Amino acid sequence: MIKNKKEQILESIIIIISGILGLYFHIKPNKWYVFTYYTVLSNCLVLIFFSYHLYLLYKDKAEIINSKTYTRLKAGVTATILLTFFTYVILLLPRQSRVDFFKVKNITLHLIVPILTIANWKKYDIRGMYRAFEPLRWTVLPILYLIYALIRGLVFNIPIPENEDSPFPYFFLNVYEMGIPKVVMYCILLLLIFITLSYLMCLLKKEKKQKSE
Repeated sequence: MIKNKKEQILESIIIIISGILGLYFHIKPNKWYVFTYYTVLSNCLVLIFFSYHLYLLYKDKAEIINSKTYTRLKAGVTATILLTFFTYVILLLPRQSRVDFFKVKNITLHLIVPILTIANWKKYDIRGMYRAFEPLRWTVLPILYLIYALIRGLVFNIPIPENEDSPFPYFFLNVYEMGIPKVVMYCILLLLIFITLSYLMCLLKKEKKQKSE
């Protein structure tokens, strides 16, 4: 049985529409270089996942949705987009102008999609599905992204149009300006934030102990 199926379908559609809208305004006209950014890639991951999730809901595939493998996968996707939200709030928002803050592409991908995704996970996902090492497995995607972004900038030096930190996507990855020690510090900080958030997610979904009679 799928918990609150109609509500889940509606929320999945809203997440998908928000993601498509944000990506559209990021990419137009032909700004394909935006796929350098973690924000865009993590939102694409959410968009793909919830498109599949919507299909499973429509087909009433409760055995898949309620399985341990699928639940753990969904939590990993949620943790990935949650890092987008916290990185934006902690590191990027203080450097952003009010005009940029209110742009559709900014609000949808940095705020709406992450918040709706974590809310969906909190409301519907089954408790007691995560193993102790689960959050460490979820770090694979952020680590791969950091490696990709640094190699892209340091080794291939591929420019990113309209970015003052080019060839790096973010100021905290700009080795030329920040220096290697500071960049390493920021990377460690982000991974620690990610792991902390992931373990908090596991704690929130810890199986409740049965009250003794």
